[in-house]
Amino acid sequence: MSQLSPRAKALLYSNLEKYARSGMGMEKACESLLRQPRISGSERRLYQGLLKGMQRGRSIGDALGGAVAWVTPLEHEVVVAAESGGKLERGFAHLAEYFRRFDRTRKKILEGLAYPLFLLHLAIPVSTLAVTAFRSFRLDGEAPEGGYRVALENCGWALLGLWVALLVFLAVAWLLARLGRTSTLVDAILWRIPIVGTARRGVAMERFTQVFEIFLLAGRTMSESLSGAARASGSGLLLAAGERGEAIVAAGDPLARALLAAPEAFPDDFTRGMIVAEESGVLDRELAEWGRHYSESAGEAMARLAEWTPKLFYWGVLFFVGALIIRAALAYRDLIEGLLNFGT
Repeated sequence: MSQLSPRAKALLYSNLEKYARSGMGMEKACESLLRQPRISGSERRLYQGLLKGMQRGRSIGDALGGAVAWVTPLEHEVVVAAESGGKLERGFAHLAEYFRRFDRTRKKILEGLAYPLFLLHLAIPVSTLAVTAFRSFRLDGEAPEGGYRVALENCGWALLGLWVALLVFLAVAWLLARLGRTSTLVDAILWRIPIVGTARRGVAMERFTQVFEIFLLAGRTMSESLSGAARASGSGLLLAAGERGEAIVAAGDPLARALLAAPEAFPDDFTRGMIVAEESGVLDRELAEWGRHYSESAGEAMARLAEWTPKLFYWGVLFFVGALIIRAALAYRDLIEGLLNFGT
């Protein structure tokens, strides 16, 4: 089944956010969106699934989660949290901004990877054919049997191996990102990766603080707010910390103790700020400020990720191409030595 691109998802959630903010019911919103011209088949299926789910008495979050297969658990959790907190438009707005950032980052990475990929596709055939030509040269004019045919086959296998390696890398990255939503070990490893970890931590903390604020403004208990925000964060570390913290707060202890019990999940400056805010009774304001802080931090980290990923790949390509050039140079050296030693 076809899926929506990040750009299309950003537009979809932006449209839903506008309707939710206007106070129009989601059923009427879906009906209105379905009447719009030139919407894609995937978008139409989502609106139809969302509408049918609500007509059967399901909540908006659950109806969205069951609408189409490509609505991720993360999207479902954010909408469920926002709906239960009475701030549905905030949940849609967060998802719209998340996918806008993701789309910008992906575009910049792909644009940056275009030249090094072109360089690889040029360097592998040229170097392989050059090495074959140097090693196949004979003064008697006879070329080794199958020399260039084998060279072309080697080029094909090398390029195939390159794309297989790239696809495997992307599959592993996708799997780790997915496992990191629930696994503390995988999430801890991802958080320690330079640039990637900063971006992932910023997005998770942004979502955690925004959803936490939504629950508090809706009058939910502290334990429910903590656990709900942790589930919506998309981070295994925050999820585990939220589950432990829920039990601590439910037992009558302050939020400060729950945050201090998970130093691996919550940064020290965030924890200290929350402790002061809890004691002074301004938790909602403090969470709003941290939400803005982590939103800016996540945006900057995604921009750095888009800048450095192509650079790192380009440097790796340069080393690889350098090795190909050295290989061709050694073959040329052997040719020259063979010519100089001919007849001696």
